[in-house]
Amino acid sequence: MSQTQTDQALRDQVLALAGICQSVALVDSIARTGNAEPEAFEACLKSLFSFSSQSPIEAYGSVASLELGLRKLHDLLTGTRSVSDRELVRYIIGITHLQKQLEKTPEAAAIIRSRLDHTERGQLLSDKNINELASPIAGIYKDTVSNFKFRLKINGSAQQLQNAHNADRIRALLLAGIRGAYLWKQLGGRRRHFLFAKNRIVRTVREILQREIPH
Repeated sequence: MSQTQTDQALRDQVLALAGICQSVALVDSIARTGNAEPEAFEACLKSLFSFSSQSPIEAYGSVASLELGLRKLHDLLTGTRSVSDRELVRYIIGITHLQKQLEKTPEAAAIIRSRLDHTERGQLLSDKNINELASPIAGIYKDTVSNFKFRLKINGSAQQLQNAHNADRIRALLLAGIRGAYLWKQLGGRRRHFLFAKNRIVRTVREILQREIPH
């Protein structure tokens, strides 16, 4: 593999990782405040319907749509972690674990794919705003991933977590995070990269933010 191909492979891995970070950052924001950045939320949900995407750009639409995830990834790898950041790391680890569990449960994966396909066709017919799909996507999560022995506990404000709309958005984002973890693994991403390729990941994130995100 040439250096250019290696750099492109790392860039794609970083963007997929940013997709996971974006999902969990939004989960944390909703759990604590009830708020989620609209464009970032929409990009995460859209990725669930990009079944055959081979790259993060195909899945999420653009590099700019992953800005929140890129900035959060940079913060997690370079800064002194706050309590909230430590939660995000726990969520990321939990999502990668759920992705492995789902990979070992092809029946559940097939159900998710089928129901997402059905949901997407329903959206096209009714021309719904994708943000309105949080509830049916959450239902898919509850009927599949929620039945695994491992359960990812979300911390935050009791008031926000008890709100049904927030709970739906959080479950939809967790499923989007699992989708991002699939893509990251498909592109060659591995946990050991956080130890052995951390500096290269940080450098790549900075290059993307500086060169490809509008200022």
